[in-house]
Amino acid sequence: MRLKTILLLLALSNLAIGFGQTLSGTIVDIQGNPLPSATVIVDGTGGQFAGMDGRFSLELSQGEHDITISFIGYLTQKRSVVMANEPIVWSIMLQEDAVLIEDVVVVGYGVQRKKEVTGSIVQVSAKQITGIQTPSFEAALQGQAAGVQVSQSSGVAGAPSLIRVRGVASVSAAGDPLYVIDGIPITQEYFLRGNAGAFNNNPLASINPNDIESVEILKDAAATGIYGSRGANGVILITTKRGKKGTTFEFSTRAGFGTPATRPNMMDTESYLTLRQEAWENDGGTGYVWLPNMTSA
Repeated sequence: MRLKTILLLLALSNLAIGFGQTLSGTIVDIQGNPLPSATVIVDGTGGQFAGMDGRFSLELSQGEHDITISFIGYLTQKRSVVMANEPIVWSIMLQEDAVLIEDVVVVGYGVQRKKEVTGSIVQVSAKQITGIQTPSFEAALQGQAAGVQVSQSSGVAGAPSLIRVRGVASVSAAGDPLYVIDGIPITQEYFLRGNAGAFNNNPLASINPNDIESVEILKDAAATGIYGSRGANGVILITTKRGKKGTTFEFSTRAGFGTPATRPNMMDTESYLTLRQEAWENDGGTGYVWLPNMTSA
């Protein structure tokens, strides 16, 4: 009986050694405030969330473990711990992620931290613009930004797209947004070439989409305040690429072909001269008809 008791005690001690001890602690920020629901991951597989007071408690087996502590907006910490027969208590202080917390955005006449911006700003990257083939780069904005409607005005090569931010703002006035390329406002004057019909001038058609770094669309009045009445229909900021340290080469090419949907039934030379001669004689003319831009009456 005594032997059985000794063996049972040995088994229980071995079992306790196998389970190890408790790892507990408190997670706070640099001001000492607790970080509720901070994540504590053990060996990259399991863990728990800290309580509302920032406290956590884990039962770990003996041996070495990798502990990862993270919280949104703070730098992640990774620590190693060797569990023996004694409990371990940690006090963990997480540092703010300065890049995430203090990222700034230029709005109107000032600079605000990104987390404090209440205006509506949409950013479209260069990959989204060059991902599809379009007559002009602004046509690639279609479907890329919420609240921005893009439609093709005509099928003429280089024809401007109709862009409306927040819908139609006026019945009689123009509804096009203001384009600003690297800080320089660009005026889209449709009648710069006079009464050219559908062949209106589009200054944006000359911009190579591969030269664009990003496009920001300012949709609300606060973001467009610096541009006055010109930004009433929204502002589209275009940032082109800049030189960077090192040597890089980029090459992009596309090829295509087009065919007319219908071809007019044209006359040959003999039929054209015959009809012109008949018209000349029916109009009272005599002799052979004169040819335009070649001979005279």
